[in-house]
Amino acid sequence: MTAHTEVRDYVIWSKHLHGDLRLPARIEALEAGETIELEVDGVAGTWRKMDQGKDGRPTPGIRPLGSAQAFWRDLYRSRRGAVVSVSLMAERDGVRRASVLFPALGRTAEEREASLEALLAMQGQGWRSDGSGFERDEAHDR
Repeated sequence: MTAHTEVRDYVIWSKHLHGDLRLPARIEALEAGETIELEVDGVAGTWRKMDQGKDGRPTPGIRPLGSAQAFWRDLYRSRRGAVVSVSLMAERDGVRRASVLFPALGRTAEEREASLEALLAMQGQGWRSDGSGFERDEAHDR
């Protein structure tokens, strides 16, 4: 699976991948937070599927992690507008490699409800104010 994209943002958007259309489809099929191993312009790295938008719709992009982030930012600064190749590492050279996946966040209604209950159970267990206020200068002994 090899596609091409123009270096035009700090992330790669699946709609900007051209060539082999299986790669953008694979990226769009990822859940938010999942990672994928890609080789971009000859440099291997890990890319993370972007989180969902505020309205709950999936974001069709991936952002670089670690060394891939440093490489992509340098590429963005020095070669913005250039076309680079993007290929999936898991199937490169006919050898199947395991992709690293971050654990998926709770997505089912039951998991979300359990998380909310756990959060609300912590109510009243933190710092409490006695109600007395103070000025900023008093707090910093000015």
